[in-house]
Amino acid sequence: MSIPGIFFDGQSARDQAVTVKLENREIIISGPDMVTKHWSLFRMHPIDPPTPGTPFRLSHDAYPGERLIVRDENFIAQLIEEAPALKGGYTVRHFGQVFGWTVGGIAALVAAGFVFLSILPQYLAPFLPEKWRTETGKQLEKSVIKGIGECTEPDGLRAVSAMVGNLANGNDLPPLTVKVYDLGLVNAFAVSGGRVIMTRGLIDAAESADEVAGVLAHEVGHVYHYHPEEQLVRLTGIQVLASIFSGGGSSDIVTNAAALATILRYSRDAEEEADSYAQSALTNSKINPLGFKTFFEKISKLEGKKPTADETKSALDQLGNVFSTHPDTSERIKKIQPLPADTKSIPSLTDKEWAALQKICSKITKPE
Repeated sequence: MSIPGIFFDGQSARDQAVTVKLENREIIISGPDMVTKHWSLFRMHPIDPPTPGTPFRLSHDAYPGERLIVRDENFIAQLIEEAPALKGGYTVRHFGQVFGWTVGGIAALVAAGFVFLSILPQYLAPFLPEKWRTETGKQLEKSVIKGIGECTEPDGLRAVSAMVGNLANGNDLPPLTVKVYDLGLVNAFAVSGGRVIMTRGLIDAAESADEVAGVLAHEVGHVYHYHPEEQLVRLTGIQVLASIFSGGGSSDIVTNAAALATILRYSRDAEEEADSYAQSALTNSKINPLGFKTFFEKISKLEGKKPTADETKSALDQLGNVFSTHPDTSERIKKIQPLPADTKSIPSLTDKEWAALQKICSKITKPE
């Protein structure tokens, strides 16, 4: 359902008439004189509580200063049904305080039980200190790829940067660090702090740069929605609860291989959010999303394939190939759509850059 709305960009006092629709747990805002906006529900909050007969004013934590006003009562009701926190009370901002209470008194959260573990992570994740997210991400990366060399051929590294830059066209990407490791496993994953890891096996399995760009866009979607941080919060809570009830000490989630495998596996909802982000990001940057689709269709044959010798050097041997960490693929593949008929696609890399990316592992830097 599309409805009219009023949008303020936060840069000027001028308002814009826009079209608003709710789709895949995000509000899509479009207008003739603006780049289409995608507001995820869990980072939105009301400026004033919704009141029948009055406009509903909304803002978004990712876009300070921007405001959206809607009047359609049916749309407002549907929006609140999807995101009850928009009614007021405990909004995303209030959960910043909850995080402080969690750090200072986790026992109080434990008393609330496992119910809160399925609700709190998505609200707490954006409020984790940036320094902590970055340092934890580095430790997670080091633990996951333990003993595996990083692919550092200079032209290949420049190709990775070019792909990120092309994906950024028309998109407001979160801060990213993208690395490729010399591992035959066909996989890519994101850890906290905006770190995205791709494997040599993934690049070798791809037949075009657009296929790699599609996978990269999906992982950027996990970063954008703070999914790695959510998993850390969730797993930490579960381990603390288990420790308290068992009387034992909690294990180190950064070095425990089973814990790492859990962190890198996302729920169906999280995967669908990342898919939706990838579809939007690829479309906005005019990179053909069908590369994403054809790649996943092709490597779906790898489901259930046992790791080879070079795929068992680290905690990654518990993960398997890409579909082990990206479940429910058949239905999700069907949702990937091509660019609009009137849009000319732009390649994610030039032929020269793609050739360089394919040779990125011709130089390997061993871990310290």
